[in-house]
Amino acid sequence: MANKPCVYFFPVYAAGHLIAMIELAKRLSTFGNSFSIHFLLILPENPNQGSPLCSSYLQSLQAQNTPFQFHPLPFVEPPTSFDGVEEFLSLRARSYMPHVKAELLASPSPVSGLVVDFFANNVIDVANELNIPSYVYYTSPATSLALFSHLSHQERENDPKDFSEVEEICVPGLVPIPSTCWPDVFWNRKSGSYKSLMNFTRLCTKAKAVVVNSNIYLEKAAVEALSDGTQHVPGQKLPDIYPIGPVLSLPESKSKDHECLKWLDRQPIKSVVFLCFGSRGAFDVSQNREIARALEQSGHRFLWAVRAASKHLLRDLTNANLDEVLPRGFTEKTKERGLVWPSLVPQIEILSHKAIGGFVTHCGWNSSMESLWFGVPVIPWPHGAEQHLTAFHIMKELQVSITMEIDRKNEGFVSATELERALKCLMDEGSEDMRRVREKTEEIKFACRKAVEVGGVSYAYLQKLAEELGK
Repeated sequence: MANKPCVYFFPVYAAGHLIAMIELAKRLSTFGNSFSIHFLLILPENPNQGSPLCSSYLQSLQAQNTPFQFHPLPFVEPPTSFDGVEEFLSLRARSYMPHVKAELLASPSPVSGLVVDFFANNVIDVANELNIPSYVYYTSPATSLALFSHLSHQERENDPKDFSEVEEICVPGLVPIPSTCWPDVFWNRKSGSYKSLMNFTRLCTKAKAVVVNSNIYLEKAAVEALSDGTQHVPGQKLPDIYPIGPVLSLPESKSKDHECLKWLDRQPIKSVVFLCFGSRGAFDVSQNREIARALEQSGHRFLWAVRAASKHLLRDLTNANLDEVLPRGFTEKTKERGLVWPSLVPQIEILSHKAIGGFVTHCGWNSSMESLWFGVPVIPWPHGAEQHLTAFHIMKELQVSITMEIDRKNEGFVSATELERALKCLMDEGSEDMRRVREKTEEIKFACRKAVEVGGVSYAYLQKLAEELGK
């Protein structure tokens, strides 16, 4: 097809965002060859200072000869004055707007669309200036977008009470959201990060559509609330909502050589609880020792990915020194039924393994969808961002989790006694809680897989998006 249109993607350079956007592009490319796909990348000045997950993923794409074109943008010094991730990302995206505009103007063929990450959607203004249709890709749960949309409208219409005086937020179409489940950024409405979050949400109204990595089986109430924009945000019609999920980075072949997988091969079916807390989830020594005590006392088999914290806001974790973070003698005492791994683990391959019976997770949206895709029930241990809201949703709406008491006033601390209780509820044979959550998880697993098959609801939205971009 001569001079076929170009579609440009502008992701955030963080594992949960970059990988999700490239996976979206992969799925769009399966609908024919009507447009070429280009990525505008913000890369670190020093490759060693970036995300190892992002770097290895991009390298794997090159090895696969993926038919996408990648355009590293000229380096711009990152902002040094900001009060949180949201404000950092807003300032970062804004500083690259001239380079995005230059790339779009230099496109070898007409540009039929610009797909931007929600946290980089300042560049929607560039697309509108050039009369290019823009699409926002929202990689977090639709429930959080519904909450943000509701609040952004409220703040334009009036000055609501300080959140410290509010016990719950009632979003039209959703169950009331208690204050214990709000994102951390809500507790300072005057902060640059909260203002950036509200601005990101308002900018969505300038896009042609918002593409959400979810579906009606995962978030029926939120998807319906967002789709009925005039009801959800009175006086303001939201753009079209395309729930196309779950979009996951599923490996074509399993890495059988990884020691974690070899160890799992020797364990009984559904006997192992997997503990992993994302690319930036790490605990201090005292919390790690509480986890160790809970695992030892629970008596259950476990695979625990332990990482060391990074001092950089958006940098991945480093390998942990187990001698420093675990109680003396723990690994020796539990070696017959447990494995502690101090570096990156192949999470998807682990969750898909027949030996895994439960997942203690930080409730990042990608991790949550991966567990549901493979039918693994969870114990939520959210850390930040919208993770507390995700934990609330999978407990209240999906009913696929065992609740656990988390002390948010003490940096999310969980006692060994409380974790041990939750582990036994999830993993003990004959537990009514275990039976209930496994049944619900299997139901959602089946529904999610049907959604993305040919003729499924998510597939239909993805096809619609591909047709629009090919015009």
